[in-house]
Amino acid sequence: MDLVRSKLLAAFPHGFTTRRGGVSPPPWDALNLGGSVGDDPVRVAENWRRLEAATRLLFARVRQVHGARVVHLDVASVPAEEADAVVSTEAGIAACVSVADCVPVLIADPGSGAVCAVHAGWRGTIAGVAAEAVRALARISGAPPGRLLAAIGPSIGPCCYEVSPDLADRFRAALGPVVREGPAPRLDLWASNRRILEAAGVAPERIDSMDRCTACERDTFFSHRRDAGRTGRQMAFIAPHDLTAGRALP
Repeated sequence: MDLVRSKLLAAFPHGFTTRRGGVSPPPWDALNLGGSVGDDPVRVAENWRRLEAATRLLFARVRQVHGARVVHLDVASVPAEEADAVVSTEAGIAACVSVADCVPVLIADPGSGAVCAVHAGWRGTIAGVAAEAVRALARISGAPPGRLLAAIGPSIGPCCYEVSPDLADRFRAALGPVVREGPAPRLDLWASNRRILEAAGVAPERIDSMDRCTACERDTFFSHRRDAGRTGRQMAFIAPHDLTAGRALP
């Protein structure tokens, strides 16, 4: 199983899954972790079993609605509660979000060990879900924003994300120069979420933007836009640092 990881978050069990290592057939081949995209539920369950076995983690999941709500879950859960960011403070329980072009942001507090996984499509981005996650970690764990670490994971890049002029104008007004100009404007959600994290108090040098485009890397990632909706889902996950053991979990 291939996992993309951030060096900045090396002390935390975490990863961004790819499409490799599962049992699903095309067009969901192979490690589809999305349960509502048309794939056989038995195959999806096997893909989740493989992820759990490879990481030795359990997963706190939510039903994502492209909003800015953050929930605190310290037990494994199926995606029932509506939210777009998950905080975990329990070792072995990974906060996770599902993506296939939207931006996954993983945030961690080295001081308390608390973590948060964030799903930020364009709606969640402009609603400031990443900033809400920073505030939630501060409230739950007492973490000052300047102590946090964040990784912006694989998602559709400004190379591929054409948007309407109206949406481009909304982002320019809210976040400044985060649109690449051309015959069709292209939105940079990586830069947008970096700006939001920095405005929330996360230090620039403590943000890792991986700059991996899901639409470009056909063999590695699912992409909703590239594949016209007939595709699978990746997961971005992070589990708390086990401070009592003085080390990260495997």
